[in-house]
Amino acid sequence: MASGHFSDTEWREISDRLPIACVDVLPVVHDGEGRIAKVGLILRGSPFGKVWCHVGGRLLIDETLAEAARRELDAVDPSGAGALPRRPFMVNEYFRELRPGLGHDPRKHAVAACFVATYPDDRPLTVTGEADDFAWYRTDDLPGDLWPGTGQMVAQAAGEPGWREEQAVYSAVNDRHVSSNGLMWQTPVLAMTAMAFLLTIALGGGAEWRRALAAALSAVVAVASVQLMARHSSLELRDAELLWEMERVHGMRPVHAPPSSRRALGARRGGGGPVNLLASFRSRNVWMAAMASFAVVSVVVAVLAVFGL
Repeated sequence: MASGHFSDTEWREISDRLPIACVDVLPVVHDGEGRIAKVGLILRGSPFGKVWCHVGGRLLIDETLAEAARRELDAVDPSGAGALPRRPFMVNEYFRELRPGLGHDPRKHAVAACFVATYPDDRPLTVTGEADDFAWYRTDDLPGDLWPGTGQMVAQAAGEPGWREEQAVYSAVNDRHVSSNGLMWQTPVLAMTAMAFLLTIALGGGAEWRRALAAALSAVVAVASVQLMARHSSLELRDAELLWEMERVHGMRPVHAPPSSRRALGARRGGGGPVNLLASFRSRNVWMAAMASFAVVSVVVAVLAVFGL
């Protein structure tokens, strides 16, 4: 079989008549600033002889682009060490005839969604499948015998404009993350101040209706504050996940730990004792529970005041 479920004849007829949807994958290693320092290329046979090129292949029926990229990468590197983003960073075109600045494949017209696969370091990879060899190359020292189109893919992946766009997105999300985090912790401070004032009135002397009103307002403040804090917390966690994903995929220095993971927190904690035990609880949950308790107490005080107790 020439490709997938097609015979040689069927595949030639299809590729002679239709563009072929493909995925290309470029293994990369980043430097400490998140820039692509090296790219990984495979040596394989081609219509041009033995050439160095990226990983790639056809998109299969009912397969997402990300699934196809993972399948093609695993076919040459079964280690699973390469981290793939959810979306391609560019689209490359390959034509049967030579066209300046575009990819070339004399066998077919192909449209390829291009992904980068981030590796933690330039470790040696034992490749399988269509690859005869694998090597890491600096982006400014690529081999001369490249597949037509691989050079453009490397240039686009390592190019300054794309990096500036990623930096701008990362900076915007980080600013929003810091803002959500600040608003989340301002909420309980202001709420506790207001509830303490209202409960002082509710528990003091004076007309029952004033005490009941103050307690009811305290309950409203508590419930509204819990909802607001939960909202800010949700936004903060979502942005933290996104920032962690961007740092992981782009090889940036890790600043944000995955919020859903307690393992890293436990490792930093170390040892036992009451201080470490208290530190093991998530502060947002403790504060929301405290405000919920204020709401319950406020309701009880309001009921007692209404009935003159």
